[in-house]
Amino acid sequence: MTTNSILELAVCIVADKPAAAEARNRAMQAVSRYPGFVSWRAAGSCETQGMVADLVEWETLDAAKSAGERVRVDPEFAPYMAAISTVMLMQHFTIDQQI
Repeated sequence: MTTNSILELAVCIVADKPAAAEARNRAMQAVSRYPGFVSWRAAGSCETQGMVADLVEWETLDAAKSAGERVRVDPEFAPYMAAISTVMLMQHFTIDQQI
């Protein structure tokens, strides 16, 4: 089974994980109201200190790209962006298979 939605994967390094977690919660609430938003799964690395991953699902690639522009100026998202010291990966993916 496949879907037409888009998965956005961001893998980042944060210096202060508790502060980043608080900022991330605020960002998640803001983004959940964006057009085309489906879901956001937030994860932390088991092996690498300060590494976090965000898997956000969007209805379309256009919705994902629009959200990417919007977060740059959204004051609710700014604290999370400030908490990120390094972006390791930021990519959009289509779903090929799912079980």
